[in-house]
Amino acid sequence: MVIADYMMWYDASTFDGSSTWDVPAAGPYNSGDYGVIQRQVAEAQQACLDGFAAHWYGPDDPTTTNNFNKLLQASAGTNLRHTIVIQANIVGNASEDGIAAAIRYALDNWAYGPNYLRLGGRPVLVFTDMDRPWGSDAAAADGWARIRAAVDPNHNSIWMAEGLYPTFNRCSTVCTSTASTTATIPILAQAAALGGRPARRGKPDRQQPVLRRHHRRRLRRHALGEPVRRSAQQRPALRRDRQGGAYYADTFAVTSQTGGDFLFVKSFNEWIEGTEIEPGASYGDAYLNQTCGFANEYRSR
Repeated sequence: MVIADYMMWYDASTFDGSSTWDVPAAGPYNSGDYGVIQRQVAEAQQACLDGFAAHWYGPDDPTTTNNFNKLLQASAGTNLRHTIVIQANIVGNASEDGIAAAIRYALDNWAYGPNYLRLGGRPVLVFTDMDRPWGSDAAAADGWARIRAAVDPNHNSIWMAEGLYPTFNRCSTVCTSTASTTATIPILAQAAALGGRPARRGKPDRQQPVLRRHHRRRLRRHALGEPVRRSAQQRPALRRDRQGGAYYADTFAVTSQTGGDFLFVKSFNEWIEGTEIEPGASYGDAYLNQTCGFANEYRSR
């Protein structure tokens, strides 16, 4: 499977030049515009993706809830299958009960629809920022285990816990690593296979294994109002030149060493972090086409 992270909360002001290093080739857009979603569905097919991992803040957030419904509607009749990235755990009033309620909502309302991602008949849910809202991996692992026991004790759905280490394997079905450096990906793959932690070799890059990153990182306040901690000028280590697609190719090349069977593209349209493959004014649809080549190569292994 090859899926790409998908953001559903933009409005035209996102692309006013102060928050992103580039702008969409189609111009500023609102994520709730059905025509925009239809275009993005077509672009996902051009990129040879199996679907999107759509970032969702829970049923109390009407923007991402309604826009995921529109995405499923726009994908009808296609081979695209989408999953959601549960982010009810990062909202300001997050609680175990609230996270559990969000998961139940997804399972009850979306998980068995025709364009939702299922593997072996089991719907897929993706999770991130795993230490939140508990504040530590140890407390979070216990919290997620309680949620899993309450919501899906028989593991009828597949939970993918994003993280650098397999800390949450006991409460999820699959654990994915998020390293982006060519040196780190094989190390983490080996550690995951052994069920342990890799030896630390500096601080890994906190991005997905396959990504495009930008030469100029601009940050703005998060959609949920989180403060920006540092400016782009203060975070030079997070800048990475795309090198006309060469950096993307380098990060994809080492995935052959992992033996993994589920590939995340980071990202389809994370314009704030600058990892997007969605067509941009400066590079057109080059990354859609490059992604298609990578996806087909990955599937052929």
